[in-house]
Amino acid sequence: MGTDQEGSGFSGLVLTYVVRSETRVNEIMAEVEKASATVLKPAGALPWGGYGGTFADPDGYIWSLGYSAQGTDQPYAE
Repeated sequence: MGTDQEGSGFSGLVLTYVVRSETRVNEIMAEVEKASATVLKPAGALPWGGYGGTFADPDGYIWSLGYSAQGTDQPYAE
């Protein structure tokens, strides 16, 4: 998740936000930076083939933001 390996800063909970395009991932990452969130992993290709990034909101909650072209119909995505 981009946190310290000792667990510092990790609450044990990660919120996942799935969107429908790489462009949307980039837009959201830009928005969260403007909103004083801390980018933990910049948007980019993910090891499993998707695209995404990770950030901590101002309250310290960690969000995993992602997109995958694997699914053609993702009703759970934004």
